[in-house]
Amino acid sequence: MSNRENEQQQQTQAAPQPTPSLKSYYERFRTLNPPLFEDGPDPMTAETWFREMEKMFDALQYPENMKVRLAVPMLKENAEFWWTTIKAAYENNNDQLTWEEFKEIFYDQYFPRTIRLVKENEFLTLKQKDDMTVLKYANKFNELGRFCPLLMESERNKANRFEQGLRCGIRSRLSSHLFNNYKDVLERALKVESEIKRSEQERSNKKRLRLTENLNDQQKNSTNIAENNKEAMICEYCGKNHYRPCLKKLGAYFSCGRIGHMKQDCPIKKKR
Repeated sequence: MSNRENEQQQQTQAAPQPTPSLKSYYERFRTLNPPLFEDGPDPMTAETWFREMEKMFDALQYPENMKVRLAVPMLKENAEFWWTTIKAAYENNNDQLTWEEFKEIFYDQYFPRTIRLVKENEFLTLKQKDDMTVLKYANKFNELGRFCPLLMESERNKANRFEQGLRCGIRSRLSSHLFNNYKDVLERALKVESEIKRSEQERSNKKRLRLTENLNDQQKNSTNIAENNKEAMICEYCGKNHYRPCLKKLGAYFSCGRIGHMKQDCPIKKKR
């Protein structure tokens, strides 16, 4: 490359780049399909909407002075009316509202401090229920953890809080370990949960096998009794039910069961 070409390249690089227009920012923003906010009875919808907006701004690496301009058009219905009535009190021609200032105003209206305190307490008292897997508990833990950022920033505190909320049967098996980060305690809890499930499944299989064996024995006994009853009911000679040989067929007297004499000569009857 000649010296002249090198100088031209340096001049091109040093030349100020044109500032993107508001239209180009908006077009890129719309490609992410930003959500609308229309107000509602659930304050969590406001918090969710604001987080989604921040995620998009971070992904596009937008400057601070563009965030409010792009977020305001996403306010619809009652939220749009609310902003129309208050924006004059916070905006002027010389100083545009920053994103953090907008966040404070927005949260005061739709996600007040009292609701945030409720969510903080919900996180601090979160426990794994009997019907809740470790993974579901972890999802709920992280969902509510954003309301206690100071606690979640420390890996040791985060791991300890997660461990204390685990179900007793799992937590007791982790007590011999000292966890310094959230990832380790989560992996260990998942492993313990898997071991408990396998042990419970083995006990269940053994119990089912014993029940099956008992049922088979009962069926065998019932079959034997039925066969015996069937044999007792069959007498081709007298047609009566009995287990011993048919006395009528043998010619024996029914009172004593002996043969060789008539009814009127039965010695047992004479004694009576």
